[in-house]
Amino acid sequence: MTTMLCLYLQAPFAACRTFTAGWYRPTARFLTPSAAYGLILNLAGIDSRLSENHPAHASPIPTTLMRPGLPKVRLAIGIPKNDADSPELPRVHTIYQQLHNYPVGKDAGIPEQLAKGRKNNITPVRREFLSELKALVCIDDNPQLEERIRRGLRGEWNRDRYGLPFLGDNQFLIDRLEELPCPQEAFWYERLRGTSDQPPRPHTTRLTVWIDRADMSKTLSCLYAPTQQATSQIPEDAWTTIDPP
Repeated sequence: MTTMLCLYLQAPFAACRTFTAGWYRPTARFLTPSAAYGLILNLAGIDSRLSENHPAHASPIPTTLMRPGLPKVRLAIGIPKNDADSPELPRVHTIYQQLHNYPVGKDAGIPEQLAKGRKNNITPVRREFLSELKALVCIDDNPQLEERIRRGLRGEWNRDRYGLPFLGDNQFLIDRLEELPCPQEAFWYERLRGTSDQPPRPHTTRLTVWIDRADMSKTLSCLYAPTQQATSQIPEDAWTTIDPP
């Protein structure tokens, strides 16, 4: 049985949101391990969400929590090698958007007579998004999950599936998603473990590894940077283990 799975994905637009409050909503500069993990589960037909009616859903407010018992995975993400032999990073763009909420309680929001028919509590925000995302995602050390992903790519889980895979916002759909032979040459994102005496790495960025919406102190993000040369040998520091609680 094949012990490694290599996926290629290409999307015109994507967003990997960081947890940031305020009027400016940034995105990570590349596909994050946490987003790749969510996509993997989607392909494998594994629902990661915990129902709000489940006894383990301890949050007093409606929120999307991860259900227990999700599979452990070891994955690596990279930028496919191109003819220029330099990493082809996605471009970062921004758009303006109006957000609003629905006030609750007699003292929430502004008086109805002052709203003059418009939506209450409108806040203008600026949101980042990526364009022309091309990424490789390699999965290792979980043959059962890898086989489920292959079956998902063949459409075997479509009967129980709802919606379409997307990257960040539900209108950011994927153009191409396919398995490629292993190994593939790429600029692999390595986790940086060095000290301050080491020189800076080009395109260093912080990528989210695990998101805990019930307790943000348990959310994990790490510094990564792509390798300076494309290689088919995935460096050890490019492997990220996601072991859900």
